[in-house]
Amino acid sequence: MGRASTKKPTDRQLEELSSVFAALSEPSRLKLVRALMGGPKTVNALAEAVGLKQGNVSKHLSVLAAASIVAREQEGNFARYSILDPRVFELCRIMCESGRGASR
Repeated sequence: MGRASTKKPTDRQLEELSSVFAALSEPSRLKLVRALMGGPKTVNALAEAVGLKQGNVSKHLSVLAAASIVAREQEGNFARYSILDPRVFELCRIMCESGRGASR
């Protein structure tokens, strides 16, 4: 594995990173990200997958979109959501493997 970069992030980069972490700090939004690991889905499919009402799913998706985590593509009467940057999966994997959030 390569060495970690020693280049310090800019203030702008830290602000963007903070936005991503804030968006991912809600368990329901993490569940939506997990559901999108299998590929793009509609709000209805996501609501069913995570057990939330459509209105709540839409609110959470708006937060994820504002943080540039998900993309929205309109298909007729439906909107399909997908992960904008697949590195979010790597971030989740790193945190899960670190033991954070694991039952102890």
